[in-house]
Amino acid sequence: MAFFRSLSQNATDADPHWADDYFADGTLPAFRGGYVGIGALRNSDVLTAVSIIAGDVSRFPLIIKDRRTDAVIDMDDIDYLVNVKANKRLSAYQWRFSMMVNAILTGNAYSRIVRDPLTGAPAMFEFYAPSQTSIDTTDLDHIKYTFTPYNSLNQKVVSIDDVIHFKFFSYDTITGRSPLLSLGQEIGLQEAGIQTLTKFFGSGLKGSILKAKGAKLSPEARKKTREEFERAQEGATAGSPIVIDETTDYKPLEVDTSVLQLINSNNYSTAQIAKALRVPAYRLAQNSPNQSVSQLSDDYIRQQLPFYFLPITSEFEMKLLDDTDRHQYRFDFDTRSVNPTPIAEVNTAVGGGIITANEGRASLGKKPLNDPHMDQIMSTLNTVSLDIKDEYQQTHNSNGSAKATSDDAKN
Repeated sequence: MAFFRSLSQNATDADPHWADDYFADGTLPAFRGGYVGIGALRNSDVLTAVSIIAGDVSRFPLIIKDRRTDAVIDMDDIDYLVNVKANKRLSAYQWRFSMMVNAILTGNAYSRIVRDPLTGAPAMFEFYAPSQTSIDTTDLDHIKYTFTPYNSLNQKVVSIDDVIHFKFFSYDTITGRSPLLSLGQEIGLQEAGIQTLTKFFGSGLKGSILKAKGAKLSPEARKKTREEFERAQEGATAGSPIVIDETTDYKPLEVDTSVLQLINSNNYSTAQIAKALRVPAYRLAQNSPNQSVSQLSDDYIRQQLPFYFLPITSEFEMKLLDDTDRHQYRFDFDTRSVNPTPIAEVNTAVGGGIITANEGRASLGKKPLNDPHMDQIMSTLNTVSLDIKDEYQQTHNSNGSAKATSDDAKN
């Protein structure tokens, strides 16, 4: 089979499906048999998992912290852009949600940074679908992105510094790969089971054997008999009485219902989807023994979501901060409203002189109090440093000796 096709061939004469064999044989790369892109959302488990991740990443506010002190820094323009309104049309939540959905389903999500022409500060995010985006890697030191707006032939070519590019798994540092690429067999197994159940409830799996007594049928006769029997069981006549004479035996095939129970109870594919997308299995209606929902939720926020958080925060630091600010500040997701530090741990840290009371309130997601004492390290005589303890004992001993001398003099 020839691989190269003549460019002089009339496009109207060409077979529109000329590449199908190449895709099927693997000669050309394709996602056939895979489950990536918007089509993957036809699977309810994938839809649920993607919705959970995109929703969680979108609902947590982003904050800017000082790298040395962990104090929250006010950068109103950037804060408004990433947490409130991304552009004239999209809220920050909608923008982040769409970016997350594309990054998970296709491996990549893109937005152009529109900057203030006078200051160069980021002014808004211009979202583009992966199908509207191409990357020029001719010069790896100066990568270019080309965006093609819908209903427009005017392409926009911008440098990598002016593009927000979400990618959570990448082997070449340039483009990302969707985690759904590893789930082809699992989702295929799940869909095959669903199709089996659909056939059973739709037709009852009415397989059967028709045996003509004392006759040897030709292939044409067997085909005609089978077609007539199937016609009697289709459409509006499905389930109608079967009429045969004494020359024919009819025997329905029996189906072991335990097979259907196995298909219905199989949760292997769902568990694999949850694992690949880093979603707690219980959120896909799967049992998670030996752990409470609170423990699972804490583990999800602290251990799984950082897989998505860190690529986003590092991308924002690289594209929204200048080099001076990057050395001093960092982006972080504020999850304290959902996953605060336990109060007992905060009390221990404050009482032990590890953090101030206002820092303890911040770890609980509370605003600091305007009280100077709340910004001081609290301590007790049992927890002071050794030099202060020695100084106190020396002062106490000297005062005691002086008092004893005074009492002796009076006597």
